[in-house]
Amino acid sequence: MDAATEMQRLQALYDKAVLLHEGGQPAVLLPEFSFKVAERDETMNLLLVPQAHSGYATRLFFERQIAGRGKNWTQHYVAGKPWWAPSWKDVAATLSWTSMLCAHLRAVA
Repeated sequence: MDAATEMQRLQALYDKAVLLHEGGQPAVLLPEFSFKVAERDETMNLLLVPQAHSGYATRLFFERQIAGRGKNWTQHYVAGKPWWAPSWKDVAATLSWTSMLCAHLRAVA
């Protein structure tokens, strides 16, 4: 995937998205991102890693755990900060980044 094209598409969805590089690979910071968790609104920083990380094809990291949502949360240090991720696999790196983000958010929906 072309990171510049994928970033443009993601910024069309969320204009605050920022492209970072972690270990020479792209990662996308989504500051103050709002999404639904069950029937409530949630806002927090997210970090999308659109390639393999910690044994998963792709990862979405959350700035904090969401009580009662997702399973087997683990803490990781990515881009110099602590992040949390639930166990949610099989989100393919071949998806567009916007589709990847949506697929990962299903873990906490």
